[in-house]
Amino acid sequence: MSSPPLTTREFAYLAVIGDGTHQDVTEILGIEPSVAWNVGEPSERTGRIQKRMLWKKTSGLDDKEELSRHIEALFFILGQKQKEVKELFFRGYDPFIQCVGYYPESGHGTHLSRDIVRQAGQLNLAVDLDFYQVGAHGHDG
Repeated sequence: MSSPPLTTREFAYLAVIGDGTHQDVTEILGIEPSVAWNVGEPSERTGRIQKRMLWKKTSGLDDKEELSRHIEALFFILGQKQKEVKELFFRGYDPFIQCVGYYPESGHGTHLSRDIVRQAGQLNLAVDLDFYQVGAHGHDG
């Protein structure tokens, strides 16, 4: 029996890394994270000790939505937080938009509109793109 057809999965989140604590990031941004941990805390998933702090806010959308919609949702969440994002830089944090895509073997691509690029630039956010080609038996659902 053949496997069901693979579907494209895409998502994005705002990530902040740095030497401080995720509590400090929450205080600066005034936004609660979706997931956060500090250096030295055990991973909830693996139990291994975290080697870096991470503050993460997901878009809240399903991973079947287009990547651009996830990014737009993050910009909506950030609203008028340009000053607060700049404060993260002054305190030594590195905020960025993390984009992830899982694609069938037939190929993939993405387009970031001028508006998305402009908004990322206004917030001084880097954009990291992680795309994976997934075979028929390697799709993680």
